[in-house]
Amino acid sequence: MKEELEKYIIKNKSEFDEHKLDEVDKLKLWSNISDELPEQPKKVISIWKKPVFKIAASIMILLGCGLSFIMLNNTNYENSMVNEELYEIDNHYKLLVNNQIQLIKNNSNLSDADQDDFLLLIDDLDAEYNKLKIELKTGVNNERIIEAIIDNYRKKIQLMEDLLKRLYPTKTNYDDGELIL
Repeated sequence: MKEELEKYIIKNKSEFDEHKLDEVDKLKLWSNISDELPEQPKKVISIWKKPVFKIAASIMILLGCGLSFIMLNNTNYENSMVNEELYEIDNHYKLLVNNQIQLIKNNSNLSDADQDDFLLLIDDLDAEYNKLKIELKTGVNNERIIEAIIDNYRKKIQLMEDLLKRLYPTKTNYDDGELIL
């Protein structure tokens, strides 16, 4: 029968070449063919039924949980170290700045307008400090941010010391080898 089919195809080759199907006809033809094809069962390989894979999956889950727990604790420890360091630095410099501000506020040689102008400058530095604290919470390059916070405090203190030096110039009288400040 196979030979007869081959002979028929060779004999009628020209008819096969001339007939062209458009897309709709091809889809109809294929749908008719596919309806008549028997459905083959899909072969499913269940890896979960094997005890080796169950054990391997359990180990991977335990390792993943353990590593994530360790990483979480390590991050919390680093953040707590940064927070403690910042807290100590912050308290130290706040104390210095507040003392200087009280000296400026209590100064009778400085006019109210000059005090207000100077305190506005300090408020600008405080705004910069608050931005730095917000940046510190993001956790990106904490050392540089802490350095910037310290520099901010140092600027405040330096500005206040300069103002107070202009108001109270140091006296250098050398009477009997004594230095009077």
